[in-house]
Amino acid sequence: MELANPVKTIPVSIREVVVEKLTDLILNSKNADNMPSGLAKLILYYWQRDLLTSDIGMERLLEAAILLEPSATCTMLEEELGLHEAAIMLKEIIQ
Repeated sequence: MELANPVKTIPVSIREVVVEKLTDLILNSKNADNMPSGLAKLILYYWQRDLLTSDIGMERLLEAAILLEPSATCTMLEEELGLHEAAIMLKEIIQ
């Protein structure tokens, strides 16, 4: 899954907010059983090292979010955070 391009459109200045919102979405998902353990471990690894706001950390969070809650992820990015370009790119990836 190529998530580098959508991540590049997310300004560094708001990445902490994006990380918090994506983390909440993932942790509150009713589809949490669909998360591969390897992906969960990678996210925890980046979290422990304070790397979730890095490009690779954001990619893994987005991967988990669109795996568990694809529609809610795009809606959140577009409507709550105003990240229209990232949301459009993610919609294309999901389809």
